[in-house]
Amino acid sequence: MNDDYIDVAEMMKLCGIVRRKTMQDSYIAPALTDGSIERKYPEQPNHPKQMYRLTEKAKTWKQNK
Repeated sequence: MNDDYIDVAEMMKLCGIVRRKTMQDSYIAPALTDGSIERKYPEQPNHPKQMYRLTEKAKTWKQNK
């Protein structure tokens, strides 16, 4: 991921994950909880055009890795 917002389908392609539930439960939910990603529409978690991007915390971690 980079600075742009991407949707779940694109995230799944990048990660090679086929099942949406697996993506949500194993990757998106934990990343939201620890503050690694943020929603484009934070007040509407089920927004039909919801997208995600890395937070500054995640970008810093990625650079220091």
